[in-house]
Order: sequence, then C-alpha cells, then structure tokens
Amino acid sequence: MEFDALKDLVKTITRNKVKNIEVLGNPGEEGSMVEALYDAISKDKVLSDDEAAKFLYGKNESPKSQAYLRMKGRLERNLLNTAFFVDVNQPMFNDRAKAMYNCYRDFAAAYILIGREARRPGIHLLEQTLEQTVKYEFVELAAEIARRLRMESRGIGNPTMHEKYSKIHHEYEEKRRLEMLALDYLENLINYYFIRRSPNEEIHKIATTYYEELLPLAKVADTSQFYNYTGHVGIIRCLSVNDCEGALKICGETFEILKKRPNTNRSALVTIALQQIACLTQLRVFDGQAEEAITYCLSIEEEGNFNWFRTHELHLHYCLFARRYQDALDLFEKASQHPKFETLGGAVRDNWQIYGGYLHLLAALGQLETPKVEVIVGTFRYAKLSNEIEVLAKDKQGMNIPLVLLPVIYNLVKGTFDTADISLEALEKYRKRYLDNDMNRRSAAFLNMLIAFAKRDYKSASAEKKIKKEMEVLTKEQPQVAGQTFAVEIIPYEDLWGMMVA
Repeated sequence: MEFDALKDLVKTITRNKVKNIEVLGNPGEEGSMVEALYDAISKDKVLSDDEAAKFLYGKNESPKSQAYLRMKGRLERNLLNTAFFVDVNQPMFNDRAKAMYNCYRDFAAAYILIGREARRPGIHLLEQTLEQTVKYEFVELAAEIARRLRMESRGIGNPTMHEKYSKIHHEYEEKRRLEMLALDYLENLINYYFIRRSPNEEIHKIATTYYEELLPLAKVADTSQFYNYTGHVGIIRCLSVNDCEGALKICGETFEILKKRPNTNRSALVTIALQQIACLTQLRVFDGQAEEAITYCLSIEEEGNFNWFRTHELHLHYCLFARRYQDALDLFEKASQHPKFETLGGAVRDNWQIYGGYLHLLAALGQLETPKVEVIVGTFRYAKLSNEIEVLAKDKQGMNIPLVLLPVIYNLVKGTFDTADISLEALEKYRKRYLDNDMNRRSAAFLNMLIAFAKRDYKSASAEKKIKKEMEVLTKEQPQVAGQTFAVEIIPYEDLWGMMVA
C-alpha cells in the first residue's frame, strides 16, 4: 500500500480502546453476563430462551423482558463482530477455505472504506483481493470486485485502469452467467429427479438437452464449478434411464478434470467420488476401484463431518453387495460410535437405521453373530425402527421399500411369520400400488417370491415355475437407481433369496 493510501487509512480508522469493540474474550470481560450466557449455551446448560433468562436473572425472569433481550442482543453482536477474527490457521481450513474467508472479509472492509471516502486504501484492498479471487476461481466475487474497480477507476480519472477492469469485469460476468446457467439446469433436474418423480424418459430428454447445450460452453466458462455442475447434469442424464456404466464414465471424466485444477473445492471432488462408489456398487464391480475412491474421500475429509459419514455409508453398502458382511458391521460400529453420529438427521439418519435392521437380518440368516450385532446395533425391534424413520418412510416407491420388506424377510427366516402382524393381502396391494412399474420391477419380483415363501408352496411344481420366472427378472434387471438418491436394495435380492432357501 502506498504511503498516501496508508495515511488515508489512518485518518479514516480511529483508534478505539479494545474494550469498546464488542467481541468475545475482551480483557476484563471474563465474568460478564455476556460471557456467562455464551458459556451456558456452548455447554448446553440452557436450551431455550426461557432457560437462558432464568439462568441470568432468576426463576421469575421472562424471556421477553427488556433486560434479557438486551443481553441476548449484545451476545449476538459480539459473536458477529468476532466472526471477523476467526482463526483460519486451524486444520479444518485448507488453502482455499482460508482464501475464501480472507477475500470476503477484505471485500467487506474495502466497501466500508470506500463508503467512508477512503478511496485509495479501498481500491488497493480491492485490487489485492481480486488477485486472490481470480487465483481461487471465486467467480461471483471476482465479477463484483471488477465491477466496483471499473466504477472507481472512472471516478479517479484513470482510463488505463478503467479499460483493464472493464475487460476483467466482462470476462467474469460471462463466467458467472454460464455457471448460473449450469446451476439452474442442475437444480431443475434435481427438482424433477428427486422430488416430482417425473417419468424417467422425460427426465432423460430434459437432461440430454441441457447436457448437449452445456458441453460446448465448457471452454468458454472454464471454471471448476461449471465443470462440476455440467458433470452432475450428465450423471442424472444417465441414471434417469439406469445407465450406471454411462454415469460411471462421466464421473471419471469429471473427476479427472476437477482433480487437475489446483483450486477445485474438495467437496466437489468428494461428491463425484461418492457417485463413483455408488455406480460401482450397482454394477457389482469389486476390483478395487471403489476402495481407491473411498481412500481418496477419507484422505481429504475431516473426520466426523457430513461427507465422512456419507463415505462410510456408501462403503458399508458396497460391502453388503460384495458379501463382506463383517466389514459392513465394523463400518457401522465405527460410524455409530463417533461422537457426531447423534447429530445426523433426516434421510441420512434414516439410512443408518435401515442398515442396522439389515445387519440384524444377516445375523438371523447366520451370516453374522447375533450377540456382536446386538452390542453394536442394539436389540432388533422393528416397530421402534419403523417409528424412528421419518423421511424415507414417505418415499413409497423408493427407500420405503427396504423398510417394508425387512420385517417380512426377518419373520420368514425366524419362522415367526404366522404370528407376526403381517398380511399377505396387504403385501399384494402394496406391490400392485407401488411396485408394478418400470422402476421397481426387481422389488415387485422379489416380493412375489417372498409371498410364495410365506405360503410355503415355493417348492411346489407350480410355484417353482413362478419363482423361476421372477428370478429371470432379477437376472435381467439391474438394481434401479432412477428417481432415487440410491438403489433401494440394501442387500441384492438374489443374495437374500439364496440365503433364505439354502
């Protein structure tokens, strides 16, 4: 920074005593009510406004009192002020994360300086920040900074500077536009693919149109985000018609592009690698590729974060398909005993609940030791399991299927089907209503086999013919992933049937 700019900065920013800048941890504030409220919340001593008000002011204090609201407001302001002094030299911050934090902080500071007529230091700070945004591909911020520098250069009468930043502004606005286009297309597909459950062919046509439009624009955009969004559009295009091989190919191509770029968001790389694991599982490719992808994900993810659990989840599913049942149980134990496991919610939590149920089923089938499963997973109570699953139970044509099939198989294996509260007529209705469609042919065929098993006539001549027909469906059809986040089979139906009739 030139001295004149530094002089402007000194005259703009007045010296304040530290205690007058309200942040957490100021000297002399150790015993203050703000610090006491912060400690109480951070240590879960208070869990609501009502508890916090009573903690600070006594049992008769209302959470709507002016005293409590003022103290709560002070804590909020202190926390927001302190956010500008986050220590980025922590293991969780890689170089890109540090750069993003610093760029947005400096961007905000520059705008404040310019707003207070300290243009020279503000422009200097924006120019420094722009270099970092370009280096790390923070496209949206780069476009905004270039726009502001373009305006400021005109204000100070510098045509060379104006020309320079006009060019950069145009370039990054175009990159931003293309990234937004790719993101819009991806979000539209996700809305159809996961939420509206449109017919597969319709999704495939839309995705194909999007993908063919985006591919030629890649060299123009040339950003990690654009390649990432476009890759996911191509993956959905393939999975919408159950083309796992095509999806795996696009995963590989996208992963190689992103990995070669020095500043790709690591979460984007992990997401692509996880999709590779899912496709390899469905294709039953057990040649080490999945293990390589798993090792990569765990090498760049912090233990206990969302993608760490997601990697273990897909690894467990892979082990179940590879018939490595003890490995699957070990993975369940590792994940479930992690302190952050209890923080999982929604569909992610539901998935782990279902895996636990199927590990109990494997014990009933003699593939795992029941005492070990009970120590790790807990006692098997289907009613409790079913009540605890919130999101997936509503997905009648998707992940609700393994939840419905679990008690049927379990009671058939244990010989308690006749005393269990399971109606064959209800199962028939469920099959006709939810499974008689292209997406769930395998599930419909397997349920027919289970119904025959329950009627104890699966070894009769007529039943054998029907079972053979249903087995042909399982042989011809790949597990469907279309319209779902993952295939509904926790363990391949062929494997389950083989264990049941062995």
